[in-house]
Amino acid sequence: MRAIRSAFLASILMFSSALSAFTPENGTWWNPVEPGTGFLIEIQDNFLFLAGYLYAPDGRPMWYTAQGTMNGNARYVGVLTSFSGGQCLGCPWRQPAAQLGAGGPVEIIFDTEIAARITFGGRTTSIQRFDYYLTRTAGDVKSDMMIGEWQLTVDFSTSPTISYPYYGDVLVFQTVDRGPSPDVFDGCRAENSLDGRCTQAAIAEHDASGFYRASTGEHFLIVNDDPNNFGYYVVKTGTYQFDGIMKICPKSLSNPTTQCLQSSNYRAFPVRGHRTASRSFVLSGSGPNGVEKRVPNSANRSMASVVGDTRLTEGLDHTAVKSRFSINLDDLPVDELNALIARRHSK
Repeated sequence: MRAIRSAFLASILMFSSALSAFTPENGTWWNPVEPGTGFLIEIQDNFLFLAGYLYAPDGRPMWYTAQGTMNGNARYVGVLTSFSGGQCLGCPWRQPAAQLGAGGPVEIIFDTEIAARITFGGRTTSIQRFDYYLTRTAGDVKSDMMIGEWQLTVDFSTSPTISYPYYGDVLVFQTVDRGPSPDVFDGCRAENSLDGRCTQAAIAEHDASGFYRASTGEHFLIVNDDPNNFGYYVVKTGTYQFDGIMKICPKSLSNPTTQCLQSSNYRAFPVRGHRTASRSFVLSGSGPNGVEKRVPNSANRSMASVVGDTRLTEGLDHTAVKSRFSINLDDLPVDELNALIARRHSK
């Protein structure tokens, strides 16, 4: 019976990977090699609205819009409508004339939270979510964007040995060290979800660090879970959210990276994180932050105390992780991860 149940769960995970692995983000999208044009994309439930600021053949600026329900969570097909005769800047309002379907068909296929391909006018181009202010340092590669507070939900539903299917974590990253290569961002598992800060106690007991690997588009995070265990997170990050996996790895292993994170003997669990306080709030106390946030995890309780020995549970093996999240745990930056572990011991 357990074997049948495991096979059934695996089939669900394999089937649902393309359906629920990510959620496309709202915002401004563009192609970095084609500046001066772009798209505003808003998704509410499964309804998408698209506005494109483009140009007519003679160079006149043109707006196009499209709207309608999506096909699944990653594809939209519609037609572009153009407008003319509307209100000029500073002029009294007047009703514009809509040319329904004048721009022809349009299709958007989202590949990740922040990357997509758009086809219109017989041409396909890649677009991505525009980063206005999260990356502020010249040459930085997605390290600055992690500064802030993140709340995480870990899914233990595939394990019959864990009594509650979901568990939370709160991570705060507040500095970037540009000495190592790649850059390392540092912080902690916060004592609570209200302050948006790393206290000295949190840094001493539950420090956390991470880096970005550009070749795979993944952020690697290591959390000092408790005196006996590390918490590893491997995630793909959008602007305000990330998706991926977590593993609990014993510190007693001679090399937790290769013997646990890179081994299917220790199972992985899906994780989804959302930014809940801005960089500005974490660094200065002034800036956007979530309100009425719950405290899903105590600084005195470890993830390992909830999970137990993950070799005995029914989490995701490496094949399922790769299918669901496009994360290859058999191909890891071992030297960089080991350096991050050494960084934990040096503090």
